[in-house]
Amino acid sequence: MTNIRVGIVGCGGRGRGHMRVLQTFDDVELTAVCDPFATSRDQAGTEFGVARRYATVEAMLDAEDLDAVVVATPAHLNAPSALPCLARGIDTLLEKPPGLSLDETHALKEAAAQSGARGMVGWNRRFDPHVNRVRREVGARGPVYQLVGEFHKSMSGFIASGRFPEHMMDNFLFETPIHSIDLVRHLAAAPVTEVHSYVRRVSAYKDVHAALVIFANGCVAQISANYTTDARLERYEIHGRDISAYLEGIRGGEFVCDGERRPVEPEGPDSTLAQARYFVDCVKENRPIAAPAADLDEAVATMELAVAIMDGLREN
Repeated sequence: MTNIRVGIVGCGGRGRGHMRVLQTFDDVELTAVCDPFATSRDQAGTEFGVARRYATVEAMLDAEDLDAVVVATPAHLNAPSALPCLARGIDTLLEKPPGLSLDETHALKEAAAQSGARGMVGWNRRFDPHVNRVRREVGARGPVYQLVGEFHKSMSGFIASGRFPEHMMDNFLFETPIHSIDLVRHLAAAPVTEVHSYVRRVSAYKDVHAALVIFANGCVAQISANYTTDARLERYEIHGRDISAYLEGIRGGEFVCDGERRPVEPEGPDSTLAQARYFVDCVKENRPIAAPAADLDEAVATMELAVAIMDGLREN
């Protein structure tokens, strides 16, 4: 396979971000765009020189001979948009979350298994250059013993924006904080054995989440996702043998080891670029999605942990 023909589903900010990266690859042809809003698909089509534009996924799949699809729709539409692509045997990179329920995620996995398509979820923290350096340096000294993952945003801002439907508003753990849930699970590198969780509503929606997670290898993690704050905050702690790493926003961080503090120097390209390149190479070379990427087995495992955290809901 020389060039791969790619269709983009979702022409908002996320979709255009993927297009911006993919257009830099000499072996990728942006073949078609799909969005229910004519203005969005026409703007994206014009910006990236894509003439073939569709209002529905089915129409695009019926008309085009695609090697791969990138799904970058609003969070609650990711699984419904990716499902027909996987069912038709088309390799698919879909943005997180891979569904708002385990049933939706299992449906993606089953469709891919039946058709032979490759499915990959865009948890790009797995490719982050700061995470790459931390994994290498902490791993050189032994296993990870303890993790902290935090992702906080403002629920008030989302309420005011009116961007999301009600069922999404009450399940925002699956929207952005699932990045932290997935990265913590990935770094722990073992199955989950225990989840102790507390979730409550301060507003009308679930906006306080705190969990203690224990893995089969003895690693323990604290995960918190708070939507009562006024700003976005993402941070991680990774503790190994005589070494700790603290990442702030995954834009930087520091190691504490050998009696000193030193910055975490990034290792590798931008995470979105690295993720896209990995996916394209898997399609071109006809090889399976594997670590560090998240295939649909990994998608199910991360969603299982997210659902287990949600099960800690305490109604006042």
